[in-house]
Amino acid sequence: MNVAVLSLGSNSSDKELQMKNAIKQTTQIFDNVVVSEIYEEPAHNGIDAPYLNTVMVVSTAMTIDEVNLLLKRWEIECGRTPELKQNGVVPIDLDIVMWNREVVRPVDYSRSYVSKGIAQLLADLVK
Repeated sequence: MNVAVLSLGSNSSDKELQMKNAIKQTTQIFDNVVVSEIYEEPAHNGIDAPYLNTVMVVSTAMTIDEVNLLLKRWEIECGRTPELKQNGVVPIDLDIVMWNREVVRPVDYSRSYVSKGIAQLLADLVK
């Protein structure tokens, strides 16, 4: 089994619903899902609306390419378009940040919207 750390975020007007639906879908597709709390973070560009974010750890028999394709399809199904993104609105953002303990998106990994969720999941492990 492969283990992935996923970052989920939304800053659309229905961001609570987008996050709830993304978490529900993810828990139905992947195994051994662990989800951090949902928390609000400012947009990293300092301009766009704040995001709701969460981090998940999941297990899967799929390859990284299969998971990435699935996540990008979900984004489109949830209404993500290049035009909305250009206007600073992201209905849902789903990214693989780590794959089998390897950081695959180092910029995202270093940002507070990911590190906060990872820190919370790690703190929960040692309780």
